[in-house]
Amino acid sequence: MASLYNRAALASILFVGATAEESCPCPETLRIGGVSHGNEADKFWDPVYAAANRAAMDSSVDLDFARYDESSTLTGQGGQEIVDWMVDTIEKMCTGDNTVDGMFSTINDVAVLTALKANCLANGIPTVIINAGGNLAQESGNFLHFIGADDYNTGKDAGEKLLAACPTCQRFYCLDHCGGCTSWTDRCRGFEDAVGDAYGQTIQIDDSSEDAYIASVESVIIGTNGTWGDDVGLLLGTHQSMILFAEALHNKHKKVKLAGVDTSPGLFEVLGDDEWLWGTSQQPYLQGYYPVQMLANTVRMGGQSLQTFNLETGPTFVTEAPEGQALCNSDPFQSCIVDDDQEPETVSSLTDDEPSPGARKLASVTTRFVSAALRIFGI
Repeated sequence: MASLYNRAALASILFVGATAEESCPCPETLRIGGVSHGNEADKFWDPVYAAANRAAMDSSVDLDFARYDESSTLTGQGGQEIVDWMVDTIEKMCTGDNTVDGMFSTINDVAVLTALKANCLANGIPTVIINAGGNLAQESGNFLHFIGADDYNTGKDAGEKLLAACPTCQRFYCLDHCGGCTSWTDRCRGFEDAVGDAYGQTIQIDDSSEDAYIASVESVIIGTNGTWGDDVGLLLGTHQSMILFAEALHNKHKKVKLAGVDTSPGLFEVLGDDEWLWGTSQQPYLQGYYPVQMLANTVRMGGQSLQTFNLETGPTFVTEAPEGQALCNSDPFQSCIVDDDQEPETVSSLTDDEPSPGARKLASVTTRFVSAALRIFGI
């Protein structure tokens, strides 16, 4: 009789476990939208988009992360055509009959901020800001998070470090290549506050060609002082073309010290040269991965989210290039290409009679559970 009761109890336990297992459906696929000012010519954004796609796969999300396809120039944040396109994209994603469940965006212009508030927040769509515009978002309220590096602190930290690294520098300048965009306006403001009276001014860079780049710097420094003068410290962006232009500037004016914002393969090639002091990393991969994952969790958990608004991904100073495989792991701008004779790793399709990894794991857990139950009930 005891054995019969034990078997009945065991059956009851297994039934409850099976019922609990079956009552937990797979999460519903969510539609999350995103937009940024990073056009396809700007390689900084490649890891951001790659990470967002990875997060979408991990979080059962249908991702619509729009990217401006104009690749003829590095217009950065300053191109009005990009601002107009972002506003139009935001309106389409957050209004109408097929709105997104969550939204993330950069804020590179006040018009973008207005569009997010009027279309996404007004319709109750949880929204996260990435990369640029954290201060504007925090002042406006109702946005969930800012994920990125604080631009003012990036400039301020760089200014303090450059002052210490170049005691012979008499003047310091901040080179803005994106036409007064919010990120570089804040970076240059922080840089100016750090170097104080030694600050020259913010120089609006013409990056259409090497000659134009050099001329835009010389017109300010030589135009103001009459000569290049003593050592000069410059804070600048480190896109591939910017590295080449800055190298040409240094070849013409040897008394210049260069400090970069962000990293690139071009920067890694010149780090260690006397004129190059460092770059900074704001971990763009995290700026793509976290918003998708956090928005998915917020929607599925009924609005629950972290209470911290600023989720800082940087900056950190980079003073030397990683080597070998570390270059691919540490620098998401670098493309890692397998050997020609190396086949990429793939997950082969399952045969009809082959259990899935999830089924194998469940079978293993069930076996251990049953064995433990048998021992408990002495069966």
